[in-house]
Amino acid sequence: MQGKTRKGSYILVINLPLKQSIKVGGLGEIQFNAGWYAYVGSAMGGLKPRLLHYIRGPEKPHWHIDYLLQVADLRDIVTCENEVRTECKTAQVMMSQLEYVPGFGCSDCKYKSH
Repeated sequence: MQGKTRKGSYILVINLPLKQSIKVGGLGEIQFNAGWYAYVGSAMGGLKPRLLHYIRGPEKPHWHIDYLLQVADLRDIVTCENEVRTECKTAQVMMSQLEYVPGFGCSDCKYKSH
């Protein structure tokens, strides 16, 4: 539908070419290994503006992921349009199968990482 704000969840697929220590807001310095990362988020205010924020790159970091994206490459975005938040459940399933960065991207929920 034209004019309708499309809400939903997304996964950012990111590649960090070199191992490095990155200051991530209130989390402080985090050691990131070189490799691939997947970040799960939601955009209940609209997918398009949130994803453009990541594609363009923020002038000043706002979310944890913004700090990583300053030095890593955003390679792909997977979206899922929905009216309810599914990011925590998606992140939980991914954490059961993959390594994760404790506390990253989940300061507003009870889960271990996003």
